[in-house]
Amino acid sequence: MVEMAASSLDRLDIYSREGSHGVVRTGRQVGGRDVAGTVVEVGPRVTGVAPGDDVVAVARGGRGAHAERVACSDVLTFPLPAGCSMERAAAIPTAGRSAWAALVELARIRPGERVLVFAAGSGVGSFGMQIARAAGCFVIATAGSQWKCDRAVELGAHAAINHYTEDVTARVAEITGGRGVDVVLDHVGTPVWDAAMGSLAPGGRFVTTGVTAGHRVSLHLGQVFAKGLTVAGVGRPDDGQIRRHLSGLLELVAQGSVTPIVDRVFPLAEIVAAHTHLESDDFFGKVVLTR
Repeated sequence: MVEMAASSLDRLDIYSREGSHGVVRTGRQVGGRDVAGTVVEVGPRVTGVAPGDDVVAVARGGRGAHAERVACSDVLTFPLPAGCSMERAAAIPTAGRSAWAALVELARIRPGERVLVFAAGSGVGSFGMQIARAAGCFVIATAGSQWKCDRAVELGAHAAINHYTEDVTARVAEITGGRGVDVVLDHVGTPVWDAAMGSLAPGGRFVTTGVTAGHRVSLHLGQVFAKGLTVAGVGRPDDGQIRRHLSGLLELVAQGSVTPIVDRVFPLAEIVAAHTHLESDDFFGKVVLTR
């Protein structure tokens, strides 16, 4: 049992509230998957953590982190990274794990490769840019406003593209000297699909971690065959896989190679305002609740 100090919001919290994107509403519910705080009680078979430990964790069952106390599995409970605040730590698990799984485990990014990250202002995007940069990749980011593009460059992107006002495929070709990118990280879906496929170099890998703006696309198998492309999704990992993903990412956070980005912090009592802010898309990084 963790006394919540901070807990981040995720798009799934909105979908659960609305009953949208394939999520079925089941009446009253407590949202939130990610929590940072202090352990106050442990079960008799728990050996890895003890009362008084400051931790970052995933709520048991993936729900219930937007509360004063949160039940967590010991498998998905980790020591708070050195030098990391509770607010930043709470931003890590879901978005950070997704970006790590996509780039490190599925795409197997290598130094010198070119990586295109869509929606840099999102949680997944903000982690993805930094993970790719830490791996020695050349990072191109997209965002929906100039201030977000500027922020992406500040965080380490080598170039940024406004995906509302610029032709992403043309700009990628310009930036890469016509070669395209080796890896695309996306969670937007339908609106960016054509640009993603058009930006991939021969042998390129496309990895999706979500479909926030639509899931229907048209796939040209001839292009996949001729260019030797790979299309993959992060899937729904088990606890052991999530632990492996987060262990690797938390090492980078502790080293200072990756910094969790928190856009705004709301008191738990103002969760309605926090949801409204997340729905506005006028943010960069994660929206966090605190006690």
